[in-house]
Amino acid sequence: MLSTSWTPGGAGAAGLEGLLRQAQEQQRRLADFQRQRAELRVTGESPDGLVQVTVDGDMKVGDIEINARAMRLDSFALAESLQAAIDAAYSAHADRQRELVEEMVGGADLVRQAEAGKVTPEEWFKHFGVDLKDPLRRLRG
Repeated sequence: MLSTSWTPGGAGAAGLEGLLRQAQEQQRRLADFQRQRAELRVTGESPDGLVQVTVDGDMKVGDIEINARAMRLDSFALAESLQAAIDAAYSAHADRQRELVEEMVGGADLVRQAEAGKVTPEEWFKHFGVDLKDPLRRLRG
């Protein structure tokens, strides 16, 4: 039978305080992630170096810089150069956002394993101190 009763000052209270501390830490990490993501600005450059594109944290294109030498290109070549710079900016954004997520969850290896489907939900949550099989275990003491 499952018992969820605990007495203040007992092991259950200590478990609850620990869970509260963990929740506060996760909340702080998430707030840091959201702030850094909002401030994110990355630039991608075309392989020929004639076009640079900057995207923000929401992946919106901001600045586009076109070198004067690019005006000598035909419209097709200029479009290719512009598309390559946009692709490079989006790729740099994805890389930086992945780094921010890794910092937030505390490990690049864990994120890579999760992306590859090699980490179960139970293992993911266990990394953060949550036992999905018995989530109230720490409260019972």
